[in-house]
Amino acid sequence: MDMEAPVNTPPSIGLALSGGGFRATAFGLGALRALHDCGLLTQIKVVSAISGGSLLAAMWAYGPADFEEFDDDVTTLVRTGLQAELARRALAPRRMVNGVAGKLRAAPGLPGQRLRTHSRTEALVAALKARPFGARDITDVTHPNLATVITATDLITTNTVRFGSRVSACSAIGRITGPIPVADAVAASAAFPILLPSLVRSYDFQDRRGGISSHPVAMTDGGVYDNLGLSPLQPGRSCAHTDHVYDLDYVFAIDAGRGRKTKHRAPYLLPRLARSFDITYNKTQDAGRAQLNLAAQHGTIRGFLHAYLAMQDRNLPVPVADWIRREKVISYPTNFRAVPAEAFRDLTLRGEQLTRVLLAHYCPELRVRT
Repeated sequence: MDMEAPVNTPPSIGLALSGGGFRATAFGLGALRALHDCGLLTQIKVVSAISGGSLLAAMWAYGPADFEEFDDDVTTLVRTGLQAELARRALAPRRMVNGVAGKLRAAPGLPGQRLRTHSRTEALVAALKARPFGARDITDVTHPNLATVITATDLITTNTVRFGSRVSACSAIGRITGPIPVADAVAASAAFPILLPSLVRSYDFQDRRGGISSHPVAMTDGGVYDNLGLSPLQPGRSCAHTDHVYDLDYVFAIDAGRGRKTKHRAPYLLPRLARSFDITYNKTQDAGRAQLNLAAQHGTIRGFLHAYLAMQDRNLPVPVADWIRREKVISYPTNFRAVPAEAFRDLTLRGEQLTRVLLAHYCPELRVRT
């Protein structure tokens, strides 16, 4: 099926930014540099992001309009880090008192029992709100015609909570009404379960019959549900079942995953459980990528590009001068600590190199500038 767009019609591109802490933020920044340099960043119609990718997406979508200023802001944040600031904010006397009060209110059997709030995650919200992009409302994007989707996972309904510039919703409950700070959306998406407890909020939801009711949600890392952020960008989604449906020509996935562990015997209970989770996780990711590859083959979309940090160097379609090799970036951890200068350079440059070469090789019809 010929899906060629009419001459002079700009393509409609969906961009997915995966999770992975500052590793994902830095790798994704490199990819955005390539898209900007190739003249394609303005063709992004929707950005769907998770965890560390949601931080990058928020800084781009709700930050300065000038790309160089945005680039400088991200570079400064990633090089400075958030860990020390989060510790200071979490240990502030007022936040510690609020944390203890939240624990007491959540005690079983007490009248008016509530979900527990957590000082560490609220510290992340405060740190993000202290920055201009985090203080903005989720509907107030910088770039015209850009839609955002920032995904968190609700531990109560076990569904996603998707915050967006056009609509915010939980499919099990309905659409969220009222203002939502960008800081809340990013903190919910980035609340990695081992390090940060869930972010608790109560929202007014409007169901499909128009009724409005208040429901609590306990939100953890969006990567628990979809670490690549591809689900909202899949073709063929129905408005009868989801509020996030987008008509796209291309889907670009920027994936900061570190690849599969191939040497792992997992002889004890906890390693076996972790290994089983990894297998299920990888299977889900494979299914999402396979659907988009099939959509491209069948002409449902014009193309799917997957820039994967852990890609084997031998699979590079063409040689690249001064290529940042896989072993230089593959072991970088998932956290929000300050990224050293050399590691930041390697992560961003690999993201830029990989995105540029894959675009030129697999999407030459986009007339990529080199």
